[in-house]
Amino acid sequence: MPDDPVPGLDTGGMKWRQSFDTRLIARVGIVAAVYVAGTLALAPISYGPLQFRVSEMLKALALVHPSYAAAFGLGTLISNLTSPFGVFDWALMPVVDVAAALLCYRMRRWPVLALVVQALLIAAGVAAFPLGMGGGFPLLPSFLSVGASQVVLLLAGYGLVRAVQRAYPAGLA
Repeated sequence: MPDDPVPGLDTGGMKWRQSFDTRLIARVGIVAAVYVAGTLALAPISYGPLQFRVSEMLKALALVHPSYAAAFGLGTLISNLTSPFGVFDWALMPVVDVAAALLCYRMRRWPVLALVVQALLIAAGVAAFPLGMGGGFPLLPSFLSVGASQVVLLLAGYGLVRAVQRAYPAGLA
């Protein structure tokens, strides 16, 4: 599969099938740690049907390299260990996040559409699993609430990723 550039984003020459290197593994670990720290620091607004998980802005990195999907899976797993929704949150949501991030990467030629799709997949997962099955909240209102915050946060994250790449051209991939 060719490594098609994302309009406005630099993948640093990384290829889809390129093997992991030490720097990439370190970046994945750092992103996962920042995700966890941001989620837990803002825990009152990070969980529940009216969540605004600011750390979700990091998920725009899915446009840059597919390995960041692992960071989101790991970060979500660790963050959700403290969730009031239990196994539905820490066991199922990491899988949803990884799948959504990988799909976002595959759609990277259309970054805004890719991020909206990623946001809506995550919102569907949150509405169905932790909120619906774990908390008994109604599906549609939960999806709409979480979906709105996800779209806002991922698009804001896209702006931040682009700004960082302009300032540090070789820094994200």
